[in-house]
Amino acid sequence: MNFTRGQKSKLSALTSATDLTVGLDVQAPGSPVFDISCFGVDQNDKLSDDRYFVFFNQRESPEGGIRQLGPQNGDREVFQVRLSHLPSTIKKLVFTITLDGAGTMSQISRGHLRLMSNGSEVLRFPFSGDDFAQEKAIIIGELYLKDVWRFAAVGQGFNGGLSALLEHFGGEEVENTAPTPAPPPPPPAPKVNISKITLDKKGDKQVVDLSKAGGEKPIHINLNWDASAGGRGGGFFGRGGAAPDLDLGCMYRLKNGDASVIQALGGNFGNKNYSPHIFLDKDDRSGAATDGENLYLYSPGQIDLVMVFAFIYGGASDFTSVGGRMTITDGSGDQISIKLDSPGRNLKFCAICTVRGSGKSVEITKEEQYFSGHRDADQRYGFGFRWTKGSK
Repeated sequence: MNFTRGQKSKLSALTSATDLTVGLDVQAPGSPVFDISCFGVDQNDKLSDDRYFVFFNQRESPEGGIRQLGPQNGDREVFQVRLSHLPSTIKKLVFTITLDGAGTMSQISRGHLRLMSNGSEVLRFPFSGDDFAQEKAIIIGELYLKDVWRFAAVGQGFNGGLSALLEHFGGEEVENTAPTPAPPPPPPAPKVNISKITLDKKGDKQVVDLSKAGGEKPIHINLNWDASAGGRGGGFFGRGGAAPDLDLGCMYRLKNGDASVIQALGGNFGNKNYSPHIFLDKDDRSGAATDGENLYLYSPGQIDLVMVFAFIYGGASDFTSVGGRMTITDGSGDQISIKLDSPGRNLKFCAICTVRGSGKSVEITKEEQYFSGHRDADQRYGFGFRWTKGSK
């Protein structure tokens, strides 16, 4: 069932379930960065407890009533919602999209919010940039309690980005100042840290403390890119044609000396349960998977060196027009963003970043070095593999 802006319905008219999933997608030329969030607010439409702001840096509410699951099944972001688990103080769930960086919401080529119950879609609210002007944030839809749970397709533009939206709902953003002593117990709910780390220049580094998340937890590496018309992203400036086939992979060396290559070319997807505890989830050959390709480092403490790369198998002559971008999420939910914004002409292989082990931490460095192929990149990073021509 398609909803239009302003349309409302009792939830019971759509489904009898109270355990739902809410999927959101948004696409725009030039691969801008969109942040998708959920605000759990009280009867005054205020975020009286910052723990109910669920976003990239805080992926779950305390009791699990709202959980951010990441990209799935054609959605850029998916939320699991269990209405019966929410405290009585939460009267409304507000789903928002904000633009991180330059541009406005009028650039959106297409987007949607869809409500799913027991794996089936029961509602879809499509939208596009024609609905907006110079706004940098949108309130897309709301699940709200008014005697019974209801849904509203909002589609309301909002001036300002994520910080302004947080302020609108009465939340508090953490300030980058020296820490002050905590007040006597009981302490207030923690303030929200909405900062993200971007490695802009080649050589920029970020250290990930493996003990910060309560022990060694996986590092998730996502590669995404623009696809042609018929695939993800709406195409290169609207032109049709075959979708670019980018392959995510890595060359690795563990502290015990084991070394190899993980990539779809040759069919080595790694293993999550056994050494090397590095796993590639799939080969997105058609451009149809909006979550791109994903590499998981399940035991980062075992890593000596991992060089993460992308290789164009077909559909493009180089990285100039594919809009490549990588997001690395550590075990604490902190995100590191890398854009491939300095591509080399007619070079189909990009060493995107390195992950180097050092004690109880790993150091992630933006490389963005372009090569004609695997062999040249190997010579640069010194793994010393023997290379033969492969296919998939």
